[in-house]
Amino acid sequence: MKVLLTGSTGYIGHQLALKLASRNFEVTALVRDLKSNNIPQHKNIIPFKGDVCDYESVQNAVKGCDYIFHTAAFTDIKCNIIDKFYTTNVLGTKNIMMASLNENVKKVVYTSTLSVFGSALSHVPITEDQPRISSYNNDYELTKKMSEEVVLEYVNKGVTCSILNLTRVYGPGLNTYSNGVNKIISKIMYDKVLYVPDKLNIEANYVYIDDVLNAQLLALENGLNGEKYIIGGENEDYKGLFNRIKTISKSKISILKINYKLIKNGLAFINACNNLMGSQSLVTPKVLDSLFTNRSASSKKAMAQLNYKITPLDVGLDRTINFLSK
Repeated sequence: MKVLLTGSTGYIGHQLALKLASRNFEVTALVRDLKSNNIPQHKNIIPFKGDVCDYESVQNAVKGCDYIFHTAAFTDIKCNIIDKFYTTNVLGTKNIMMASLNENVKKVVYTSTLSVFGSALSHVPITEDQPRISSYNNDYELTKKMSEEVVLEYVNKGVTCSILNLTRVYGPGLNTYSNGVNKIISKIMYDKVLYVPDKLNIEANYVYIDDVLNAQLLALENGLNGEKYIIGGENEDYKGLFNRIKTISKSKISILKINYKLIKNGLAFINACNNLMGSQSLVTPKVLDSLFTNRSASSKKAMAQLNYKITPLDVGLDRTINFLSK
């Protein structure tokens, strides 16, 4: 079977390309730069120069493909230019869905995010039926929600598609902006001191990368048309997560708490100064708020309908720590 994959130079897409290739799928990997070092290497992976933002290149890449895995997205929350989010996440998704319709693609598996649902309600795990009751915290969340609406628009036009809402992904793979959990694990493994906001009771859901890859294949086979599936793992607060990482890695790091408002105000000041100088901050108040929002979640629907299985958090952390220690 021949598939088109977007986002193959990213953390999830790179691993997915190799997974599909190992299963004897012929993978057309849509990439902007054919010289990128992040293009996955396998005899069954064929790089195709193009851009999800350019419809003509998307349509040319789709020709002859049976299925599409759309994982490409602009995820840099610290960016203040909404056009970058809108062009890639919304218009790019529209190009994929339009080409799918015009080229009679059998099915699209679209990768989205848990954050489109907003925050968890009083630590009650988010489900696919939860209505969003809060405003959008950043342009990434907003445009991913808009892109899901585009998907459903084309489902109504005849495209078959399932949506996967991923929680916080971690595990072996490329070191990119989007795998921040791995960066935290590395800091706990190798740093002597870690300064953190004092809101360590904030709970989120963490999903191991292999579970995400398996979910993509399960969605292709079992995913219902137009349905959303939360793809997650275990829920844990920051205090519990840090303690697990310390225990498994045998780290001696000291974790020191700092007042959340103090950190946020400091970041706002630094961000304002950087904006005046034309540079970009590594962490902004928007990024901080996104990281410290309750996002516990349930994958019961995916388990029931896709036959999805979860890797225990301790097992996934152990494998990740072994990978990062090499």
